[in-house]
Amino acid sequence: MRDKTMQVDSNNTSNPSKAAIARPKVSVIIPVYNDIVRVEACLTSLENQDYPRDRFEVIVVDNGSSDGTYDALQKVALSYAAQQSLIITQCMIPGSYAARNHGLTMATGEYVAFTDSDCIVCEQWLNVLVNAIQQEVGDVIIAGKMSFFPDQSKSTQQSAIDFENLFSMKQDENARNGKCITANLFCSMALLQEHNGFDQKLKSGGDVEFSTRIVKSGGKIVYCDNALVKHPSRNVQELIIKRKRIIGGTWDAQLASSSLSEKMHFCWRLLKMFLGRSKKVLFGTSLSTSRRIKLIFLLLKIMTVSFSELIKLMWGKEANRA
Repeated sequence: MRDKTMQVDSNNTSNPSKAAIARPKVSVIIPVYNDIVRVEACLTSLENQDYPRDRFEVIVVDNGSSDGTYDALQKVALSYAAQQSLIITQCMIPGSYAARNHGLTMATGEYVAFTDSDCIVCEQWLNVLVNAIQQEVGDVIIAGKMSFFPDQSKSTQQSAIDFENLFSMKQDENARNGKCITANLFCSMALLQEHNGFDQKLKSGGDVEFSTRIVKSGGKIVYCDNALVKHPSRNVQELIIKRKRIIGGTWDAQLASSSLSEKMHFCWRLLKMFLGRSKKVLFGTSLSTSRRIKLIFLLLKIMTVSFSELIKLMWGKEANRA
């Protein structure tokens, strides 16, 4: 099926302000898959940006949703803020990195900001990101801060919330390790074009692969604490699904063609991660004893699922897309 696109564009103002002229144009790219309620909330947060309305565009790429998300987004576009450009398009190649690459083909900004359909961006998000990158030289990715908020539409166990707060989306640590996730990633269009965007064969981990590639070629990742994006906390089931997707992404990117010893080394790394996280839970937190025990059991479940998924992939299972 070919890609479909709908655009609402009101960028051609007759008398743009000097402030608008002074600010570079930014393209915000958001992939979405079966997530109409949360992507609408994400779009609302973008409408509230304090960045000049005619200096950024929003590109939402539906990745073959089956729940009516694409049709609903077309209706949303008709009522979108008059001063802004909203592009609704569709990419039928499975995977969020294929969707992001498709969005890049339509982007017209000097810079590109990525976030996810279930995220809420702070009012100053784009302003802070632009200011941060303009202070840097060379090939730079800005890794913005992530935090979590409770999702009122579902039941979330306390152990899952504790896991998220302790171990998920630590962008400061990511930046120190030369990595960045696309829930809050910002860089120049020129950098993305030079490195051909994301590896769209990957179902998961394409953001880490891309940022690692930039660092290996001489670039750097800079953490920005004030560029805040909020992510709904996941429940246990969602954490398990995410873990399967991560293992699948690692398999596609590295392990499928690796030697047995390399696969065994990866298993050892999974075990070390479990032991390290368990140690942090037991000795590095102020959680109550009952919460520590429940979180340790969750860590054990995640490790078990990781090994199980790895074995299934070795026997020919296809990596999860979502």
